[in-house]
Amino acid sequence: MKHSSNEGGDKVIVSIAAGVAKNAIKETLAQQGIGLPVVRLMPNTPVAVGKGMILVSPDKELPQEDLSLLLAALAPGGLTSIIDESYIDAATPVFSCSPAYVYMFIEALADGGVMAGVPRDKAQSFAAQAVLGAAAMVLETGKHPGQLKDEVCSPGGSTIVGVEELEKSAF
Repeated sequence: MKHSSNEGGDKVIVSIAAGVAKNAIKETLAQQGIGLPVVRLMPNTPVAVGKGMILVSPDKELPQEDLSLLLAALAPGGLTSIIDESYIDAATPVFSCSPAYVYMFIEALADGGVMAGVPRDKAQSFAAQAVLGAAAMVLETGKHPGQLKDEVCSPGGSTIVGVEELEKSAF
């Protein structure tokens, strides 16, 4: 990546500091006489297994060639999305914090299976696969999650009963 400043050489600053805006980083660098482009990233933990999400907010002065190189370097972590920095903080709970909530959901599903007599290892595997499959349905069909939920709920069936209980608890 070819960017020059009086102190930086051919560098780009890439930050994963949550809640720290690009302008704040640039101002700190400027105080030291360093003028480099800044790219703000926000990954989630599933990047560890190549199934994560990484939001990318590059400086406007970053050449497309350099951005393409960065995106290629990030690709093994999962999906990347270029996003205006003004959305990163709002998007963070949606994709970065949510794995913790999903883990809790998987654990609760597995606990329910164990309570019904399914061995823990099987219940956990079944629950995780169900979540993976449901996520794939949303991504691959493009259907709204509510529509997909409705398609699973047979009239008078056990799924609609479970959905009703979850809704009573503000799920």
